[in-house]
Amino acid sequence: MKTHSCSQPTMMGALCTLVILATACLCASTDAATLVGYQSNGGHSISLFLKGGALNNGFNALSLKATSNAFANVNSGLAAGVPRPAGQAFTYRNRALELDPLDPDVPGVGKGWTILGPIINTTEVSFGGGPLGKKITTAGEPRGELFLANLYSGQLNGFSEFNATLTLVYGGDTVLTESLSVPLGGLPPLPEVPEPSSAALFMAAIVGGAIAQRKRAAVQTESAGRPAWISH
Repeated sequence: MKTHSCSQPTMMGALCTLVILATACLCASTDAATLVGYQSNGGHSISLFLKGGALNNGFNALSLKATSNAFANVNSGLAAGVPRPAGQAFTYRNRALELDPLDPDVPGVGKGWTILGPIINTTEVSFGGGPLGKKITTAGEPRGELFLANLYSGQLNGFSEFNATLTLVYGGDTVLTESLSVPLGGLPPLPEVPEPSSAALFMAAIVGGAIAQRKRAAVQTESAGRPAWISH
C-alpha cells in the first residue's frame, strides 16, 4: 500500500509532464505556419497568403485548393504580362510565383517556381509547385506573408460558401495542412502595403528613372563642353 501510494504521485507527475509537453508542442505547431486571409472590395475579394513562421526553409513545395460556388471574373491570372497584386476584383493566382526573376519586363518580381496543374474556374482555384532544388521561405515578404491567390465573388453579399486548404510538403512528406472557411466576417481588411510585385516594379521604375536622368545629365554636360564648330 505504501509502495502504491508512492508510485501514484510519480505516475501522475509523469502524466502531467506529458500533458505539458503536448500542449507546448501544440502551441509551437500552431505558430509554425499559417494560411492567412484578408478581405477587400466590401467583402467580395479574399486574398490568401502563406506566413511561413517557424517553418520557413522547412518545406520545398506547397499546394493550394480553394472552392466556392461564386468565383467570378476568372478570366484573369493565366495570361502573360505583369502579375496582378492582391485585392483586385478578379479571381487569379499569383503569377509572380512562376515568373522568371530575370524577366526584363518585370525584373526582380518573379520567384521562378515550377507550377503544376493550375485550375481556375467558377468553383475551384488550385495549383501546386515550388522552386526546384530550393526551400521556401516567406521571411523576406511584406509582413512575412507570401501572396498566393485572389478570389472574387460576384454575389451581392460576397461569399456565402468558401473553403481553402493549404498543404506544405518537404521531400514528398506533408509538413502541415491549414484550412480556412466561412464564416468570413471576421477576416481583417487587406493591409495597404505594396505586394512583392508592386514593390519591385516601383523600385525598378525608380532605378530606371535615375539611370535615365544620369544619362541626360551626362549628355548635357558633354554637349556644353564641346566647341561650337562640332556638330551634334
